[in-house]
Amino acid sequence: MESIPDRLLQAAACSRRFLEEDSRDKMADFILARQSPDGGFRGRGAESDLYYTVFAVASLKALGNPVPVFKVWKYVRSFGMGDGLDLVHLTCLVQLRTAFPILGITRRRLYKRLEKHRAESAYDLFLKLLAGDAPGQGDLVSVPLDAPTTQLAAAVLVNRRKDKAIEEALLGRVVESGGFAPTDKIAVPDLLSTATALFALVSMGTNLDSIQQPCLKYAESLWRDSGGFSGHVADEFEDVEYTFYALLTIGCLIQSMASNYGT
Repeated sequence: MESIPDRLLQAAACSRRFLEEDSRDKMADFILARQSPDGGFRGRGAESDLYYTVFAVASLKALGNPVPVFKVWKYVRSFGMGDGLDLVHLTCLVQLRTAFPILGITRRRLYKRLEKHRAESAYDLFLKLLAGDAPGQGDLVSVPLDAPTTQLAAAVLVNRRKDKAIEEALLGRVVESGGFAPTDKIAVPDLLSTATALFALVSMGTNLDSIQQPCLKYAESLWRDSGGFSGHVADEFEDVEYTFYALLTIGCLIQSMASNYGT
């Protein structure tokens, strides 16, 4: 069975079937311009961040662009075994460290540290899956159907099964003009909710014919002159995280089209 990180990257890489070479180059230039002298990538602040570095590396891989591995390694190794990192940043460190050759003892120490962080939600379990720390195969994760879109999507991916109720709840959050709303009470779509919902729906084999074009147009509307993407229509700042979500959104829609109509 393919890992969640591999499936995410493969889905995002499918965006290449849709994007022209000039567009891909412009996105890659935007991402590389966010790399700091220390080798990490910055988000909305001036400092490098493990979180944004993961998204930058994944985006470059999805675009088929070379990753500046030696510069990234210089930044990653400065964190050692991740002392003091929260769950989000520790999972990012593990993802980046394990992308390089790693000794078994180092891998075990990293996962031992990761085990000390208790998962409080479906999304926390999903983060651990991204780091390669598979949750136990016990009871299924349960989330209320009015939970945020990201939590619903995470439950589908952690449980590794089709969930008709969650499928219907996610499809009920599609905005007519394109994109997915973050909750039942917020009608304005955002790129995070859109990307995660589409990835979960594609994982369940949901037919997306009726929402393909609106969602493609929605993602395109968030592309900025810099080559990056912003998170929602009122967001005036683009970053590498949302650029990856745009690639994932487009890639999932391409995967769905290929599934329904062939390559």
